[in-house]
Amino acid sequence: MELSAIHHIEPSKLIDFEADIFITTLGYETRCTTIARLFEDNPCRKIALSRTDHPKEFSFYENRAYYQEQGYEIVPVETKVPEIDSILKNLHKESINIVFDCTSMSQRWYYEFFRWFSENQDGYSSANLRFVYTMACYEGMDSLRKVKRIKEFLKTDIKANQKKKKALILGLGHEKNICESIYKMVQPDLLYLYYADPPIVKEFVEKVFVNNHALISETSIRNLISYPIRNGQTIYQSLIDTILPLRNDYTITLIPQGPKIFSVVAMLVHIGYPDATISYPVFKKPPTVDRRPCGEPVVLDILFESED
Repeated sequence: MELSAIHHIEPSKLIDFEADIFITTLGYETRCTTIARLFEDNPCRKIALSRTDHPKEFSFYENRAYYQEQGYEIVPVETKVPEIDSILKNLHKESINIVFDCTSMSQRWYYEFFRWFSENQDGYSSANLRFVYTMACYEGMDSLRKVKRIKEFLKTDIKANQKKKKALILGLGHEKNICESIYKMVQPDLLYLYYADPPIVKEFVEKVFVNNHALISETSIRNLISYPIRNGQTIYQSLIDTILPLRNDYTITLIPQGPKIFSVVAMLVHIGYPDATISYPVFKKPPTVDRRPCGEPVVLDILFESED
């Protein structure tokens, strides 16, 4: 199948969806079950993926008990990615509707679901994936993390053209020195900075500008791009508009720091334009931090359809 449409969905319409499966993650954060509680009356099959090496702190046991009470299949993931074939094997439908709660889901997991549907040619004529996540409250604490290196998200067979210049599309987070360190390590010839505005709270965007002041001041104003945190459809189109004119002359790297919606959309861009590679900064193992739910959920419908 191929990615054929991306639609922004208002939070008020989140549960207006005839789901065949609801897939979420068993995690330790307080916000982990926020979306699941909205779907309690939905009779669809419900699955909670669980890393076998997941920290069992904060709300982990309460979350597990809730999923068990609600009749979820708790599926352990013993490898890097879920066994998607196994999860979907008993669903015999031409068209499938899935709700993905990616609140506590790793980037690799939701990318693999995107990739699976984009490469699946036999099972379905269409797949409508409703991606949703609960944003976390802004805590206002500065991190002391340091970037060790930049790691390519997935190894690809695409060889970088040494004659091309380097373009970096970097999502701005609120942590001090992180993005500046990334810039110095990548040393791009061309830089685009993306940041969420409006965010959930105005303090976040204020912190983004204060803690990235040096990098922002060196960037052309036309390359400083704001995006609405709740509208993944707009973010996707903005990234495509940035990338397409660059592809002939630049190797393009996306580093989607910032809110998760930017990372989700970056994965979709990579599915369609694999020459726009994704990388992430590598830090020392960060401390386990609980995150409380804040505001209405972010909702994005992603449609894959058969190429026939």
